[in-house]
Amino acid sequence: MSIRAIARELGISRNTVRSHLKAKSEKPQYLPRPASSSLLDEYRDYISKRIS
Repeated sequence: MSIRAIARELGISRNTVRSHLKAKSEKPQYLPRPASSSLLDEYRDYISKRIS
């Protein structure tokens, strides 16, 4: 798995992943970022009705 993929999955920077890999310590205990809502969520029903 690439450094970029690890960083994306964990929601941390690539530099943080690199530093942990260089340190050869235990896996970092980061939790994935919570999914944020879209600005369009509020208007999703309206947009769907307008399109169909």
